[in-house]
Formats: sequence, C-alpha cells, structure tokens
Amino acid sequence: MSKKIITLLIVALSLSIFGCDRKVAEGDGWVITEKEFKNKISSLPPDAAAYMVTDEGQKRFIETLVIREILCREAEKDGITKDKKVLSKIERAKKTVIIEEYLTRKLKDEIPITQAESDEFYELNKEYFDKAETIRARHILVKTRDEAENIMKMLEKGEDFEAMAREYSIGPSASRGGDLGYFKRKRMVQEFDDAAFALKKPGDISDIVQTRYGYHIIKLVDKDHLIENLQVKKKKSIQNKYTKELKELSDYKIYYENLTLRKDVKKEKVKKEEDIEE
Repeated sequence: MSKKIITLLIVALSLSIFGCDRKVAEGDGWVITEKEFKNKISSLPPDAAAYMVTDEGQKRFIETLVIREILCREAEKDGITKDKKVLSKIERAKKTVIIEEYLTRKLKDEIPITQAESDEFYELNKEYFDKAETIRARHILVKTRDEAENIMKMLEKGEDFEAMAREYSIGPSASRGGDLGYFKRKRMVQEFDDAAFALKKPGDISDIVQTRYGYHIIKLVDKDHLIENLQVKKKKSIQNKYTKELKELSDYKIYYENLTLRKDVKKEKVKKEEDIEE
C-alpha cells in the first residue's frame, strides 16, 4: 500500500473519530469554526439564543463576530495589546470573571430561589404579578400527545422540568432546558401564548398545549423580571456573607500607613495654594 493511500486513510479515520469542524468565517490571521460559533450562541441569554434559531439571527450574529475579529486585528497592529493601561484592564476583567465564577460554583446550592421562596414572594406581591406584561417560560415540545402525556405523568411524580426538557424536547431550546427567556404577548403562536400567559405564579405548569409544531408542556419561570430581581438580591446577600466570613478566617495584613494617596493629594493642594500666593 502506497504512502499516499495510507495518509488518506489516516485523514479519513481522524475525521470519522473527531468530526470535521467546518469554518463559518475566516480572514487575515483568524478563523471562526462551526463549533466556536455554536459555543458562542450557547453562552447568550435565552431570549437572544432563541433568535439564533432563525437564518436572520445567525447571519447577524456571525457578522458581529467577524467585525470583532477584524477590529481585534487592527487593534493589535496599532499596539493596543501591549499598552500597559489595556493590560491592566484585562487583568482586572480576568480577576472579575474568576471571582464571579468561583462564587457561583462555591455557593451554587444556596443561591437559587427555592419554590417555597418563590411562592412566598408571589403571595406578598400578587398585584405586581397580575399586571405583568412579560413572562419567562420553559417548555417541552414533543411530536405526539402520548409522549406529552407520559412526560406530564413524570412531572407530576416530581421529575425536574429542566432535565426533562433537555432529554425529551425536540425544540431548539432543549439544550437550555426548554428556556425561552422573556417574551411579551403575541410573540408566540396563539395557542401557546394563551396557555403561557394564563399561568398565574412561577412554578405553575400548563396542561398539554397543541400547536402546529407539536405538543407543548409549559412552565412559568418569572413575570416582569420579579423573580429575577429577587434572585439578584439573594445572590448578593449570600456572596457578601460568604466573603465577610472568608475575610475573618483569612490571615492578611493591611499597611494603612503606606496608603500615600491622601498625603499626595494634600501636598498637591498646598502646592497649588503656594502658586496662587506667588
């Protein structure tokens, strides 16, 4: 067997094992692959990611990514990436991302709003929920009513809605646990819209809803960002408590006498006053 044939076989085997990550865009010194493109979409908020299912959404998004790549290369040519101020900003941004991710992972079991907390908050704020103009929902979409009925039975037994959506839903939002993000009335098909907006409080699950796409089961997550705002407050409170405890347990020193900023400001003020007198 010739070396050329062996080489072709190796390439073919590699492609069959690892797959072919196709290019979706490339330019002078940069490439955006299909895998990278999908990863960037998956990191978007649910409502934005839902728009990426459309051809128009994907076209706009890839054009945005291309512009970013072009601007980054132009910035590199101008030496921006070697500028000390820019490097300092990058370092601060890096630490911010690391800290945020650490706290999220460290406190992941304490931060989420529980159903009990959500129910209590709803009871205290019914008038705001009733007047809501936008909602956030998850859904599970399947082809047949039998499938939908089986899933409904599992949900009634306590199965996790998000996990069920990831496993059984055939909709584009399946990878996000069925999360559709926030949307206003008349954004969805009428049957879906009517059923979703009829749900009263976060956590409520609809009956089976038939549309031209199939059979849906809808779960209300939030109304007018009310639960989201509650989540933000809870997260901030828990993180502040944790960092305070961590600070008390940590061994560190602060040399306040070496904080020269106020001294420098005072000297500068004296110098300006002397200039005026002259």
